Amino acid sequence: MSAGGSEPGGGSSFRTSLASQFFTEEETTAIDMTTSEKVVDLLNQAALITSESKLTILKQVQELIINKDPSLLDNFLDEIIAFQTDKSMEVRKFVIGFIEEACKRDNELLLKLIANLNMLLKDESVNVVKKVILTMTHLYKVALQWMVRLKGISDIQEACWEMVTTMKDEIILMLDSENDGIRTHAIKFVESLIITLSPRTSDSEVPKRQENDISLERIPKDHAYIRHSSLGQEGKMALEQLLKFMVHPAISSINLTAALGSLATIARQRPMFMSEVIQAYETLHANLPPTLAKSQVSSVRKNLKLHLLSVLKHASSFEFHGQITTLLLDLGTQQQEIARNMPNLKDVRKRQRDEAEPGLKKIKTGGVYSKCIGARNRGVQG
Repeated sequence: MSAGGSEPGGGSSFRTSLASQFFTEEETTAIDMTTSEKVVDLLNQAALITSESKLTILKQVQELIINKDPSLLDNFLDEIIAFQTDKSMEVRKFVIGFIEEACKRDNELLLKLIANLNMLLKDESVNVVKKVILTMTHLYKVALQWMVRLKGISDIQEACWEMVTTMKDEIILMLDSENDGIRTHAIKFVESLIITLSPRTSDSEVPKRQENDISLERIPKDHAYIRHSSLGQEGKMALEQLLKFMVHPAISSINLTAALGSLATIARQRPMFMSEVIQAYETLHANLPPTLAKSQVSSVRKNLKLHLLSVLKHASSFEFHGQITTLLLDLGTQQQEIARNMPNLKDVRKRQRDEAEPGLKKIKTGGVYSKCIGARNRGVQG
């Protein structure tokens, strides 16, 4: 009975096994066939669809040819880039994001795709232009790093870099755009540009995601094509443009808030510009734009206080403590809060030792540091 009972069960199990094997083989065959064929099928579908599902299909294509099988990237590049003239703004934005990912995967693709980005920078849609600016914030660094690595520069590579440089200049000019959103994106681009085109130093704050980013100190001074000194000058000029933008009497509250944050980031990551940043904060505090509403003035002052506190924490702010403290007190900050945000004494001493020339006596720091209001006038002795 038991044997008879087990036989149907065994037969059922056997049939299930056969069925699952059949479907598994069919799936395997489908996978083997598809990556390239699936891309062709998806692209054909996308070309015929006008609904939102077109975007979903194109994202599937990107997943297949950038993440799953990058060897297919060259084969299908032109087909995807053709969608840059699509009527849908979202599809055009997708193409911009695709170009960014493709160029990060293979830097040589910049040679082919930078012209497409340049064209999209002039798109009639504000959102498309903003997406290009955001993408160029990343791709400018990618392009610079790639150029620095090249042993010799061909005519086409030189033309590519010239177009990158032209686009960089055009985006800086967009600080004067009529559109608030474009101006905000241009501010973030200029912030990134200043950090890239200035040297990272021992006391630079470096966000983890930017540890491998290129910056001026990584560019050889004797590079055959890229001029180290010219780039350094461009970085300083970009900072001047940002500072000039900030004092415009008709600056919007949104743009001013973005610029305040960018300056704080620049001060922490490039302390050699701390003096210019503190001075800009002082000027702004004394001359808030007359176009701001009462609630906007309150918001700007609150943001200014937060950014001043973040700059105060940096060891390089030590010599500016008097100015920063005066500003913070004017903005209604309690002395206890100022004391809590003072930089670590150990970091300040380390910075002073780093700056001291060999052979000089170690700098001693005196006074009660935790109560350091105007500490720069009393804490350093030779």
